[in-house]
Amino acid sequence: MYKQEQDVVEIISKEQKNFLQYIRRRIKNISDMDAEDIVADVVFNVYNKVDIQYHIENILAYMYRSIKNKMIDYLRQPSRAISLYQSDEVSGRSIVEFIVDRSADIETKMLQEELRNQLYGALMKLDRKQREVWIATEIEGYTYKELAAKWGEPIGTLLSRKSRATKILRKLLKNNV
Repeated sequence: MYKQEQDVVEIISKEQKNFLQYIRRRIKNISDMDAEDIVADVVFNVYNKVDIQYHIENILAYMYRSIKNKMIDYLRQPSRAISLYQSDEVSGRSIVEFIVDRSADIETKMLQEELRNQLYGALMKLDRKQREVWIATEIEGYTYKELAAKWGEPIGTLLSRKSRATKILRKLLKNNV
């Protein structure tokens, strides 16, 4: 690892908690996940541009300014509500229709209904952004690349949200079974 990379890694490791506190002090009711996503985006961008460090007098101030800009972007994002009964733009079917198999027998239909209700309940317990990315990728069939372009979010952020959502859903559904 080059000296300049080591310097950036050292700054990041020392200041990560401070970055998160900085965000939480300025944005009330921000989830830990969203604060971590903001820090991760800034760290990713700075680390990939590690050579700029020698063109900047104070890299730490630069990172705080980058975080502030990401927070402004976060606050400007419109909230996207997702309903399980909302029609999909591509197929015209609701999310519920993707889950239910109309050709199944009564017992199977009842089990599917119970599973759908459990899934719906578990999805409603997720953070809004986690729920959105999970539904979009697992049920609606969007790729991360499509979602990144559609929502203006980095692919890495979407991947981490989906991973967190899947872990939470597994835990919630396991407890219901």
